[in-house]
Amino acid sequence: MTPELFITESNRIEGIHRPASKAEVEEYIRFMALAVVTVEELEHFVSVYQPGARLRDQEGLDVRVGKHTPPRGGPGVRKWLVTVLKEATVIGPYQTHVLYEQIHPFTDGNGRSGRMLWAWQMRDFPLGFLHHFYYQSLSGR
Repeated sequence: MTPELFITESNRIEGIHRPASKAEVEEYIRFMALAVVTVEELEHFVSVYQPGARLRDQEGLDVRVGKHTPPRGGPGVRKWLVTVLKEATVIGPYQTHVLYEQIHPFTDGNGRSGRMLWAWQMRDFPLGFLHHFYYQSLSGR
């Protein structure tokens, strides 16, 4: 799948209906080339895709997502995210994505950054995020 198609699909899931920007494509390429994903790399990704959003590592940076209330903002958010990233190779793309979204580590841009983390782990997904993620959810991996 091309970067443009993945970004378009990921944006559309968020209700963003426009072509991928040059900055988004460049960031996708940079991110996919990483040997290791760190909190700082995710912060950089989010700064491109959702300028102004930040890691919820300060008290009071709380969010609500529909009926889901992620953990309260504070230092624990960074610690949980570090743990998820360290375990990502063991637990796989599906479970990594699920845990990432449960933590909801950023004030905004979590869907797109979570899907990017999933794409980075998958490396090859010719049919797109929704198709592959659906089948991963059925198998629980």
